[in-house]
Amino acid sequence: MKRAFLILYLSVLLPAFVSAQTLVTKKIFSAYVKDSVTVDVYLPKNYSKTEKYPTVYEFIYDHANYIAATANNIWDIPNVIVVHAKIKGGNEDYKSPNLTDEGARYYGFVKNELIPYISKTYNTVNLRVAVGLSQGADYINYILRNDPSLFNTYLNFSLERPIYYKPDFSSYTAKVKDTTAYFIAIANDIPERMKFADQLVDSLKKSPYINIKKESFAEATHSYSILYALPQALLFAFKDYNVIRKKYPGEALIIYYNAVLKEKTEKYGNINFHGFINQILEYVDLSKSGNSEVNTFVDSVYAMKDCMDIDLFNIGIVLKTKGLYQNSEKAYQMALLKKQNTGKSAMDDVSVYFQLAKVYDLDGKTDEASDILQKGYLNTKVKTENLLHVMGYRYIDKNIAVDKGIELLKSMLIGKHIVSGALSKADDDVNAEIAKGYFNLKNTKDAKIYLDKSLKINPKNEAALKLKALIK
Repeated sequence: MKRAFLILYLSVLLPAFVSAQTLVTKKIFSAYVKDSVTVDVYLPKNYSKTEKYPTVYEFIYDHANYIAATANNIWDIPNVIVVHAKIKGGNEDYKSPNLTDEGARYYGFVKNELIPYISKTYNTVNLRVAVGLSQGADYINYILRNDPSLFNTYLNFSLERPIYYKPDFSSYTAKVKDTTAYFIAIANDIPERMKFADQLVDSLKKSPYINIKKESFAEATHSYSILYALPQALLFAFKDYNVIRKKYPGEALIIYYNAVLKEKTEKYGNINFHGFINQILEYVDLSKSGNSEVNTFVDSVYAMKDCMDIDLFNIGIVLKTKGLYQNSEKAYQMALLKKQNTGKSAMDDVSVYFQLAKVYDLDGKTDEASDILQKGYLNTKVKTENLLHVMGYRYIDKNIAVDKGIELLKSMLIGKHIVSGALSKADDDVNAEIAKGYFNLKNTKDAKIYLDKSLKINPKNEAALKLKALIK
């Protein structure tokens, strides 16, 4: 029943997922095959010729659309290019542990023509993943035995036992001299296949270069293990994607930032920039960096194409908590500028203006805080006028323009303003704040009037009750 549900689930969602990819189908003439070979290339969503991408190659059976769709919907892996070529290499193409003459010609195409063509045409990084189900798994094991450095990672689903040859298990590791990741998904399969998979795992474990992971899926039959295991396999293939090294002792902030950025982009081409910045902030004690160095870091983040306003906003929060108010001010200002210059945003401007005003106040810049709130209100009032609440409360709480604060909050009570979101205030709170304003002006008569209004709406309003206790 669960298997049937999974297949139904995939049949419903897969068309929507695939639409996010771009399929390019090419016929590539092969000097080895002496004929054209059809190649399907799935480009990721928002594919850019200016970026580089890891590549995922599937062999023999074709699940490339499912692989591309799944990869596109997993945030914890990079954007990848998925390739499938219609080649010969199944069981009938073996005459021993080696391929038949025809199988060898197609292998020459894969090794010497297909991979170089994809790398040149689509600007890829040298991070390649081989995928195979059943006979396809046997095929990528053939690559492992003969040219293991062609791929960094091998993802095997429902390993087919060798049918036309007897395996020498030592041959699977003999030529492996580079760090290689190897994933096996075992289905509820015939005993011979499961036994072979276990024997192969035992052999591969002996290699100091192979990082191996085996997972069993009791509910999956031979043909469907890739449907169950693919997300886990892809996460295994790119398990270091969201991990950066910690800062070395004495390493300057900007040097650390540039070094780990280079390390990540050289390996993956495109990176999870938001996760990358969050880790930078976690690993660096910004309070120990100089003012100029922190500002240079903020400028470097701003300059990155993948940077969004939310990254600079998060930096501003961290800097504020560390008491680096001037650096925090710069980060918030750059967040507003980033949205203005790119038109892209993951933040609402109201929150940025609100936080920038708070850090100005912490920095003793009272006038700048008032000015930025006024500017923010003018820039955001079409969507929401919540900053009027912030401005009114601020004038009263800081006792700097109480009359103005009272008038602003009274205007909010009329109901003619556009109010929504976390910064909006309930009417009982607004009345209590107005009462506080009158109390600050020593106008107890009007203070009592608005206290009564507040408590009539909400008899348990804490601010109103506290203020009432002060008024005799």
